[in-house]
Amino acid sequence: MKSPVFFFLTAFLALISCNTAPEKSLNPVQEGTIVNLYDAFGKYPSLTKDFGFSCVTNYNGKTILFDAGSNADIFKHNSDALGIDLEKIDVVVVSHGHFDHLNGLDHLLKINPNVKIYFPFDIFWGAPVPFDATGQEAQIKDSLPVHMQYFDGGPTKFTVNQTGRFWNANIEFIKASQEIAPGLLLIATQSQYMGYFSCYPGKGFVEGQFDHAMDACKNTNLPELSLSMKTAKGQVVLVGCSHTGIENIATETRAITKDTIELIYGGFHMLPFNREQTIQLASLLKNELKVKRVAPAHCTGHLAFKILNDIYGEDYVFAGLGTTISFENP
Repeated sequence: MKSPVFFFLTAFLALISCNTAPEKSLNPVQEGTIVNLYDAFGKYPSLTKDFGFSCVTNYNGKTILFDAGSNADIFKHNSDALGIDLEKIDVVVVSHGHFDHLNGLDHLLKINPNVKIYFPFDIFWGAPVPFDATGQEAQIKDSLPVHMQYFDGGPTKFTVNQTGRFWNANIEFIKASQEIAPGLLLIATQSQYMGYFSCYPGKGFVEGQFDHAMDACKNTNLPELSLSMKTAKGQVVLVGCSHTGIENIATETRAITKDTIELIYGGFHMLPFNREQTIQLASLLKNELKVKRVAPAHCTGHLAFKILNDIYGEDYVFAGLGTTISFENP
């Protein structure tokens, strides 16, 4: 006959097990893979679709988050559902300062506050701002009492070191393309236009041109980062929204890396283009820029999905929400 102590311990252990949350099932991001964490299309009903973009990859042992989607709650849900351990993210790259690519950082920074973040050099998001407060009639300053002069009469050309939205984050604002680890490059480009649909085909856009600009939108210089990973077959390039122009990002990547492009993955921003323009651009990528494979996502658009699929055939890679694709290690 079992003692009362035995029954007490059994009941106690059962109580503990009932009140302990089960451990989250986590899946390390495998080397040489890319997982789509945030998008508006895909095959998996357990994941929440939304318009925005985020993906995670592993290159040479580093787990890299590229963009973070529109909504922190959805970003959290999809990451949890896919078993992505966000505490293990080593590096974050934000492609540009639009809401649908960065709001998930609010969740990430709660659980991984010291993660290294690379952000385009965008003064509207916290990059240092060079400023000239001299104004007109510079000599008038000397007629004012010191307490009315900027910086007690000091220099009137200075830099504002602002905190930005991601206060206290381990963030670095990137002005120029650079290697951040062996074989891992940030490709810095600038869009000639704002990146909103008012500056696209049919709305002031010059038909047949790919400068993606109209007079009212020129020289806005929206900064953008892409991530290029060197592999044995060529560069694997992650793009966020390609406001710079997917063809311009590909051209810049080839020029900087002196290498071919094996795969471009992410948002190609071809949504606003008509059939003729889309065919022209898809053909340019394949035939002139020699991009071997494409994995379009996010803002690429239904028409471009279809045309790119037709032109690339077996070299078109489906990359919807929750899908994992592979690339060859260097």
